[in-house]
Amino acid sequence: MINGLFKYFPNDADKLERFTNGEVYLTPPKYFNDPWDFRIRGEARSEAEVAKELASPSPIQLQDVSGFTRYINSAPALEDEACCLQDGLSKGVGLICLTEDPLSRLMWAHYGGSHRGFVAEFEYVDADPSEGGFRLRSGPFGPAAKVKYLPKQPLLKRDTSNMEEVCLTKHVCWEPEREWRVMRPLNTGGQHPTKDGFVLAWFRPNYLLRVILGLQASPEVKFQLREMLNHREFDHVRKEQMHIDPDSRELKPRPWSW
Repeated sequence: MINGLFKYFPNDADKLERFTNGEVYLTPPKYFNDPWDFRIRGEARSEAEVAKELASPSPIQLQDVSGFTRYINSAPALEDEACCLQDGLSKGVGLICLTEDPLSRLMWAHYGGSHRGFVAEFEYVDADPSEGGFRLRSGPFGPAAKVKYLPKQPLLKRDTSNMEEVCLTKHVCWEPEREWRVMRPLNTGGQHPTKDGFVLAWFRPNYLLRVILGLQASPEVKFQLREMLNHREFDHVRKEQMHIDPDSRELKPRPWSW
């Protein structure tokens, strides 16, 4: 039975070491594999709004407000603004991406290191919806919100009142990921012990529910996870490994033979 939310881990020595120390990365959005993510476009400004902004103390004094308005509302200018916003958010916010599905062939291939890595299940329980109506679950890294998938990214309102909606929207092609996102200020995490600029979030042993090895989990992954899970505080953790069901040919977890 699936109780929590899952995170895929590749066969990566540092991420494996961090996990065995009860840590995961807080990733700034500009490092995501889809550059569309958090590349947020704002609504176009009206000429009246631009004129009002220029009327306030400003180093910009223009005669041609109409021409300037057309320029800042042009596709290249709005795209430059989107890139700047993505970069700015990445300096202050990190994400932990989770999923409802530990059996995804695509995700095992892409995020689980072609089955040489593993998946961890963390306790996440239903919480009241956010003010924007997004589904929430509470767990070890903070609130996780369910991502919505759309063919077109919403425009960010000038007052940023729909920032939550924009940040929790991905392109519809990613819908099979069934993603949930934890968004946290980077200053709430801890610095990586050996990599400057990398930020980590912690989890307590009781929040870890299950570890599932990939079909081809590397010897190092098996060894380090065995060393970790042999400690008494992890006695409750279900230990499984993926296999191919001989009848259905589907991926299924079964108890990991130590």
